[in-house]
Parts: sequence; structure tokens; C-alpha cells
Amino acid sequence: MTTDSPSSRSRTGPSIHVVRARKLLFGGLAGGLGAAIICLIIFTVIDGTRGLGSAALGAGMVLFFYTVGQLVMVKFADAGARTLMAVSMASYTGRVVVLGLILMIFEKNRDAWNAIDANTIFISTIAVIVGWLVVEVMVFRKLRIGIYDTEYTGPAEEGNSDSDVSDVDPGPSAQELSVSGDWDPDHKAADRPQSKASPRREEGDG
Repeated sequence: MTTDSPSSRSRTGPSIHVVRARKLLFGGLAGGLGAAIICLIIFTVIDGTRGLGSAALGAGMVLFFYTVGQLVMVKFADAGARTLMAVSMASYTGRVVVLGLILMIFEKNRDAWNAIDANTIFISTIAVIVGWLVVEVMVFRKLRIGIYDTEYTGPAEEGNSDSDVSDVDPGPSAQELSVSGDWDPDHKAADRPQSKASPRREEGDG
């Protein structure tokens, strides 16, 4: 699997990285909308118009910030690894901080803003975030992501390997060993009993 060049990407459409980021965006948006609809129905039944408005406010904030954050990821999908990591961390951190500050403001002004329920906003916010992330993870698991991005290259080329093999000393051949008397294919020399050396007769013995 090879990486497409920028020219081929422009001819064939968006790159595979942009397509994957868009799939994550649409999947998370579908999960968030599903959770938002469920919250609107439940809190409308429980608290009427007040519950409907509070749930809509909490769900709307999550859908807005998470959609903007994922659009940023689509924009930087073809960037380098370090840039993409920095953008991802900044995007998620920004979502969490902004949503946390808004929820804190609602909590502090609970008595002044009687038209909305802070608990309903908080529950709706958490529910929509969970719905978004669950479906996003499910979509991510189904994405086909290649492990290797470049073709494998062996440690040595054919020309070098042939030269290395030719430089190896094959040693003496069987014919040379047989001529020199060292050739023993059946290993008979090891099994042959050594003859006992006869004692030398000293000069002068009869």
C-alpha cells in the first residue's frame, strides 16, 4: 500500500484521510443527534416546556462544539503526524473547557435563570457526548486502516548478495581430499582398531 501523491489526490478527489475524518464526523453527529432526540422526549415528558428548552440547550451546545471540532480535524486530516496530534489535543481540550465553563455559569446562576434547569442541561450534555463518542468509536473500528504505508525493501539487493556468496571459500573438494589421502567418506578410520606397535628389539638381543 503506497501513499498517493498530491496530484493524484486532486484528480481522484479527497484523500483517504479526509474520507475517514468525514466518516467519523457523520458517525458522531448521528450518535449525538440520536441521544439529543431521546433527551428531548424524556425531559419534555418530565418537565414540560422547561425541560424541553433545557435539554435542547444542552444538546445544542454539544452538537455545535463537537461538529466544529471534527470539522477542524477534517481540515487538517492530511497534515503531518505532529501537527495532527497538536490539533487533536487543542480541539478536544477546547471542547471540554468551553462546555465546562458554560455548565459552571448555569450552575452559579441557577436561581436567576428560572426558565432553564441546570440539572437537565448537565444530563443532556453528558448524554449527547456519550452518544457521539460511542458511535464515533464504532465507526472508527470499521475503518480500513493500512498498517504499512510503504513497500517493503529487503536488507540487501540481489547483486550484493551474489557477490557475497561468490566470495565465500568453498574449501577443498572431495577429489583433492581423495588424492591427499584425507578423504574418508565412510568414516572407517575412526572405527578401525589401531594396531599395537610391536616392541623394538634392541640391538644385541638374540
